[in-house]
Amino acid sequence: MKRYLVIWSIVLLIGCSSDVDLLNEVLSPIAVSLVFPEDNSLCTTGIVLSDTESEVTFEWTQSENADSYRVVLINLETNETDTFTAETNSLDIRLLRSTPYSWYVTSVLESSDNTSDSAIASFYNAGPGLSSYAPFPATDPSPQQNAQLPSNTTTITLEWQSSDLDGDIATYDVFFGTTNPPGPFAQELTSNSLENIDVTSGTQYFWRVLTRDAQGNQSNSQIFSFEVTVN
Repeated sequence: MKRYLVIWSIVLLIGCSSDVDLLNEVLSPIAVSLVFPEDNSLCTTGIVLSDTESEVTFEWTQSENADSYRVVLINLETNETDTFTAETNSLDIRLLRSTPYSWYVTSVLESSDNTSDSAIASFYNAGPGLSSYAPFPATDPSPQQNAQLPSNTTTITLEWQSSDLDGDIATYDVFFGTTNPPGPFAQELTSNSLENIDVTSGTQYFWRVLTRDAQGNQSNSQIFSFEVTVN
């Protein structure tokens, strides 16, 4: 009944206004908050199915104006992405053990083209035989993925975010260049940024970050890219 009242109110609004954007805004589903697994956490909750797999219940808050949800799960070791559909705000998913993942939820309203994505969370699905954990792959690149920089840009700073369950990140190696995949550029960095890199207009650049911890565990980010536009 509540849904019909909302739709009737929208009809009245549109009847008094030709602003179609208003309708789209009202019908946009609200982005959810992720509840479990939590960001930067070790997930020890779940049903162990075998030595290599377990089943974990993913949970998030309900979204207003959403009919369904898409749960996007990324294996951070292989960068393989799986998408699942849910009608409620929880879903059981089969995972590899001893494996890092990231995930987010897209809220969907079937009567509208609009969707809303949640924030992204990363976690490690626990498994046997692990005494330390590799860092999560670097994320949140700056320049942003597929950024278009002004043609008068001559130098840039690469920045990224990183985390580790053990809190023992030691160094970073940066791979950077005009080829994909990029080659080695800077090694053994101790901060998550690299300044004063020369760039040229009309050129696309690619880069990635290898993160290494004190135990020698390491992880590779995805390949990021940006372009300095032409005049």
